[in-house]
Amino acid sequence: MAGIIGNRRRKLNVLHSMTEKTVGIDERTDDSMQAEIIANGDEITNGRILDTNSQWLSIRLEDLGIRVMYHTAVGDDLQAMVGVFRQAIERSDVVVATGGLGPTADDLTREALANATGRQLIELPEALEHVQRFFAQRQRPMPDRNRVQAAFPVGSEMLHNPNGTAPGIAMAVPREGRNPCYVFCLPGIPSEVYEMWPQVEAYLRKIGAGREYILHRDIKCFGAGESQVEAMLPDLIRRGNDPLVGINASKNTIILRISTKGPNPEACEEKIKPVVEIIHK
Repeated sequence: MAGIIGNRRRKLNVLHSMTEKTVGIDERTDDSMQAEIIANGDEITNGRILDTNSQWLSIRLEDLGIRVMYHTAVGDDLQAMVGVFRQAIERSDVVVATGGLGPTADDLTREALANATGRQLIELPEALEHVQRFFAQRQRPMPDRNRVQAAFPVGSEMLHNPNGTAPGIAMAVPREGRNPCYVFCLPGIPSEVYEMWPQVEAYLRKIGAGREYILHRDIKCFGAGESQVEAMLPDLIRRGNDPLVGINASKNTIILRISTKGPNPEACEEKIKPVVEIIHK
C-alpha cells in the first residue's frame, strides 16, 4: 500500500478499491428544523454512566428529518439546568431531555424547565393518578415524596410512562417572531425512553416532521490518509454542498459519508449518483 502515495494518478486509483453501502432512507423535514438533546444528571457528567440515550434519540430524530445540532450534558444543579434549557430553547426547534424526573431532591428537571420558561408548577390530576396507580398495582403504599412527579409546568402535557412512576413532559414554548420550541422531557432509564418515544414521534409528526426523505451512503477508502483523501476531492468536501460529503477516520479505514435529501428516494439517488461517480474516477 505504501506505493499508492506516489502521485495523484496513483492516489486516485486507491479510490477504486472503496466499497459502498446504503445506510438507509429516512423521512425528513426542512433544513431549518434542528434539535438539541440534553442529558441531565451528575452520573452523566462525572462519567459513571455512559449516556446511550442521546445516541439513540439522535437516530430517532434523524429518522424524522430533524437534524441534531447539539448534545448537552448537565449535572444536578438547578441554576445550571435552567441555563441549559434557556439556551436550548433559544437555539433549537426541538429539545429532548432525559433524566431528572424522579422523586428525589436531585431530580430537578421539572423545576428547571418551569424556571427557564417563566411558568409555575401545578399538579396534574392525571399525572397524580398515574403515580398512585403504579403503586396500587404493586400493592405498595405511595411515598409522599412521589407526589412531586405529578408537578408540571403550566401549559405542558403529560407523556404516559407504561412502566415507571415518572410521566414525561411535552410543551410548546413560544418564541417571538419564530415558531415555538417543542420541549420533551423523558426519564433517564433507557427502557422507559424507548417505550415513551412513540408519543414524542407522534407529536413531532403533527408539527411537520417526516415529510421528506434523506439518503445516507458510506464509501470506504483504504490506503490513503484522511487529509490526502480530502486533498483529492476538495470541491466535494466543501461545507454547504448538496449532497454533503463528510470524512471520518476509523482505524485504517477512511469513510466518506454522503448525505442528501429530496421528495422521494429516487430523487435522492439521482443527486448522489454523480458524486459517487466522481469519487470512483
